[in-house]
Amino acid sequence: MNSKKINKKVIILIILFLALLLVGVIIYFFNKPNYIKNDIPYVDDNIDKKVELNSKEELLPKEIIASVPIFMYHFILSDYGNYPDTENFLKPETLEEQLKYISENGYQTIFMNEIESLYKYDKPVALTFDDCFVYFYNNAFPLLKKYNQKATICLIYNYINGENYLTDEQIKEMIDSGLVSVESHTLSHRELTTLSDEEERKEILESKEKLENDFNISLSTICYPVGDYNKDTINVAKEQYKYGLAMTGGMYHSNIHDLYSIPRIYANRTMPLSTYINYLKQSKVELVW
Repeated sequence: MNSKKINKKVIILIILFLALLLVGVIIYFFNKPNYIKNDIPYVDDNIDKKVELNSKEELLPKEIIASVPIFMYHFILSDYGNYPDTENFLKPETLEEQLKYISENGYQTIFMNEIESLYKYDKPVALTFDDCFVYFYNNAFPLLKKYNQKATICLIYNYINGENYLTDEQIKEMIDSGLVSVESHTLSHRELTTLSDEEERKEILESKEKLENDFNISLSTICYPVGDYNKDTINVAKEQYKYGLAMTGGMYHSNIHDLYSIPRIYANRTMPLSTYINYLKQSKVELVW
C-alpha cells in the first residue's frame, strides 16, 4: 500500500514537472526576441542609413596624396608614311606590350574624369589619346578590349566623320563599350593663345557642347592643342570644365599640380618599355583620414 502511494506521488510530480516545462516552452516561444522568432533574420530598419553614412565616411578621406602617370599618345600605327613627326606614331605592338604589363602587374587604368576619385585605386594610370584618327579605332581599341583597359580620347570635333577620322558610329561603339571616355580637343585644333578671345571661347566651349549633345555624354576635360594655353585659356576652361590637359611632361602629383594644367608623359615611338615601367612604378595613392 505504501509503495503504491509513493508511485502515485512520483507520477504526479513527473506530470507537474512536464506541465511546467511545457508552460515554460510556450512562454519562451511567444516572448523570444524578434530577430530569431520564426527563424526570420533580424533587420534593423536603420541599416540603409547606417550603410549610407559609413559609405560616405569611407569615400571622403581628409586628403588624397597621389602620384599618377598620365601617358599621352597620338597615332597608333606602324607605318607613318611621309608624316614628318615620326615620334607621334606608336607601333601597335608597343602599345600591346604596355597594356600587357599594366594588366599583369595590377595597375588600374582610369578615365580623366576620375582624377579626383583616386581614393578608389591603389596603382592608377591614365592613358590619353590626342587627335584620334581612325587608327585608334583600328589598332588601339581592339587592344583595350583584349586587355580590358580604359582610355580617354580627346576629339577634334570638326574632324569627326572626315577623311581618316573617327565616325559617329565608331565613337558611339567605343563609348558604349565602357572602356573609352571622350573629352574635347577643341573644334579645329588651333593654337589657342594665337586666337582672339571670341575664337578661343568658341573652340573651347562650343566643342564641349557639341560633343555632349551628339553623344549624350558629359565632358569634364579640355585637352589644349599642342599644349598651348595661358591664363586666359584657363579662365575660359574653368567656365565649363573641371580639368585641363597640358603636355609639360612628368608625373601628376595631386598635392602639387593645378587641375587645369595637368602634366602628361609623352609615350612616343622611341620610349623603351623599361622607361614606361619606371613611370608606372611611381604610381601610388596615400589616404589621410
